[in-house]
Amino acid sequence: MNELYQRLGVTLSATAEEIKMAYRKLAKQLHPDLHPNDPHAEAKFKAVNEAYEILSDPDKRASYDTSQRPSQGERKGNKPGSKRQTPRPPSGRPMDFAQVSGGFAQFFGFDPDTGLITDETKISGENREKNPLDMSDMFEKFMGFR
Repeated sequence: MNELYQRLGVTLSATAEEIKMAYRKLAKQLHPDLHPNDPHAEAKFKAVNEAYEILSDPDKRASYDTSQRPSQGERKGNKPGSKRQTPRPPSGRPMDFAQVSGGFAQFFGFDPDTGLITDETKISGENREKNPLDMSDMFEKFMGFR
């Protein structure tokens, strides 16, 4: 991706002046007159010219930049069929912990706001199901003691 920028050794945010300076430097280094019997130098020179031709023209550069952007499905982390395609920007508002307390009470068995116990089995440990977050078995296995 962004091969033309790499050919010239500039970043995506390079100004027109930076692109021009990078092109001139590379053109001097790779000019066929300086390397008369080197076909690789000539090929590199042509590639640098092609990159400069596109990136020096604002319309061609904009078209190239648009064609290099990944489509919605190609973005990292997006799986086909997932509902959310792009990350949500932060709202700028402080987090509302009132929304969290309901989940807290359901998971830990008491309401932190009121102090009331909502599920006695989670507090007393009498729950017959093993807690999925209980790592004591793994700890005992690796450390060799309780």
